Amino acid sequence: MADDQASNKPKRTISATMKPVVGTPAAAPAPQTPTAAPAPQPPTAEQVATWQALEPDQKLALREREAVRMFGQGLEHHRRGETEDTARIYSQALILNPNFPDIYNNLGVALRTLGKLEASAACYQRSLALNPNNGGSYTNLGNVLRALGRLDVAAASHRRAVELTPESADSHYNLGLALRDLGDTDEALQCFAKTLELTPDHPGSHWDRSLALLQKGDLKGGFEEYEWRWKQTSNPPRGFQQPEWDGAELKGKTILLHQEQGFGDMIQFARYIPMVKERGGTIIVEAQPQLSRLFSTIDGVGQVVNRGSDLPKFDVYAPMMSLARIFGTTLDTVPAAVPYLKPPDQHAQQLPATMSKKLKVGIAWAGRPTHKNDANRSCSFSHFTELMGLADITFYSLQIGPSVGDIAAQGCEAFVTELGSKMNDFADTAAVVQQLDLVITVDTAVAHLAGALGKPVWVAAPYPGDWRWMLEREDSPWYPTLRLFRQPAPGDWKTVFENLRRSLTELAATTKGE
Repeated sequence: MADDQASNKPKRTISATMKPVVGTPAAAPAPQTPTAAPAPQPPTAEQVATWQALEPDQKLALREREAVRMFGQGLEHHRRGETEDTARIYSQALILNPNFPDIYNNLGVALRTLGKLEASAACYQRSLALNPNNGGSYTNLGNVLRALGRLDVAAASHRRAVELTPESADSHYNLGLALRDLGDTDEALQCFAKTLELTPDHPGSHWDRSLALLQKGDLKGGFEEYEWRWKQTSNPPRGFQQPEWDGAELKGKTILLHQEQGFGDMIQFARYIPMVKERGGTIIVEAQPQLSRLFSTIDGVGQVVNRGSDLPKFDVYAPMMSLARIFGTTLDTVPAAVPYLKPPDQHAQQLPATMSKKLKVGIAWAGRPTHKNDANRSCSFSHFTELMGLADITFYSLQIGPSVGDIAAQGCEAFVTELGSKMNDFADTAAVVQQLDLVITVDTAVAHLAGALGKPVWVAAPYPGDWRWMLEREDSPWYPTLRLFRQPAPGDWKTVFENLRRSLTELAATTKGE
């Protein structure tokens, strides 16, 4: 989303950050080391007596003057990024003058930075109660409501911001983001188009427009716009001296396909590596260390280099996720032949020995916690416990990270064999998945891995879903063996797992009869 807005309006559009209102004194140079605000000193007896002798209107005037002074002090701390001091000083200023809408707005910005979203929303609401025609505060309120998952009221707030500030590109942009989250991709695209009409080089709008186009299935247009990711301040290009590859014949040259984004993204776009090899060069693939051993099995890979290691010499390069654009991918030409990954032959992980002929199902319920959409795409392990009572199924956990402990915490060791803690990289995970009958997972790298291995995989997907799963489909053009179980509304995991349980019951019965 665009930055939350402030009263002296430093304008910039960066996703999920904020702008405070700034309006009083000019900013002092930032010190080398941030300093905490001095603790307030109690008044002397003389000061108390002087205060008590004042008339009510004199007291009010002094309180208002002091509130303005503290607002300026808070702004200085805000500029220096001293957020806790900022929030404390703004709060003190509001005790002196509770009718100062700009301070409520700025306090909302500071509280959101501190992760106190409910309190932040209350500040914006109080600011708007005092100044109901402030489009910036409506934008700020809409942004924090979107972060809280209250999408309908977030969109309503952004619509009001657009009404009040129709010439603000950010107002249209933020409305587009909320509408896209609500699944209204067509109107979201209209908002992004209006943003670009007002600000043609708005990188956020180009980027989010690309995701909306991809979600609608316009892969060609979407991947063209996807190149705007390099204009985002949070995602600078690598700055190689060598030229970027345009898809021409390599004629013996060495090409670097460099790592970008997450594990699942790299696995999904690794399908293009054999197509690059057909252009006649030597391929170096840069990947996260967790993927290196697995990627060494891909047809056409000459060398795999861990991200962060020194790179060997190369002649041209291409970002891994630009390959879809370079090859002109459309919905009809997605290279979907699977498997295009396989586990290395050596050191393959083996499932625990068993005489059972039950259906073997791997599960994963949580993605990487640092992923920006993890709160929506991951679910509680308790949802998976709804599947544990089914007969003729053996469950194996593919979960890694902090959520591994959920099995023991919920007393399910008898139902699930925990394997995640024994897997060191994706090659180990691939070896396990290869031995399973089915994988059931949330939208995380495990889904891409199972799909790339050509194994049946059922994905529990949030509403409206990531761009690569498009809209309202149960299948995927990227992975022929993948089936989507989609939320019908934001946060509705109940329906997803009811459908999963029903389908898994049918599959287990069919397998038992074979």
